[in-house]
Amino acid sequence: MNDPVDKGHEPIKYLRPRRPFPLKLIFWVFALWTALGWLRFGRAVGEAELILDLLGLRLFGYLLLAGLTWGLLGLPVLWGLLRRAHWAPLLIQAAAVVYPALYWIERLLLWQDPFVQRNWPFMLLLTGVWFGLVAWGLGVARTRTFFSKRDERG
Repeated sequence: MNDPVDKGHEPIKYLRPRRPFPLKLIFWVFALWTALGWLRFGRAVGEAELILDLLGLRLFGYLLLAGLTWGLLGLPVLWGLLRRAHWAPLLIQAAAVVYPALYWIERLLLWQDPFVQRNWPFMLLLTGVWFGLVAWGLGVARTRTFFSKRDERG
């Protein structure tokens, strides 16, 4: 008698909340960093002979390790964002600090090109914008409910 189908209505379906815009941006930044890490790793393996001849074993090992680290670090973050895992915000915070830290350590200790050093204020600004994006994305009220909602499929 009170069946919604009898009245011409469709039953209410479970809808997952949409991913907030700042989380979409965070997802795509981590996807880019992950892809760049795997590209660096792949290029280091592919150009191993040249790198070993020009730069030596230590820098070759560094390029392999850095590419592997950048490539692997982003995978659990991307997985957590896709699965809406309750642990994803904590992992996002940690990885959001590690990626820029690795970049700045590499930039300050390894880069020797004087022309590249001229854009450090822009990169510092970009790093600040990144931290702001992460704070915004994780602080949005919808983001908190985004991670706490459980999918019916488990």
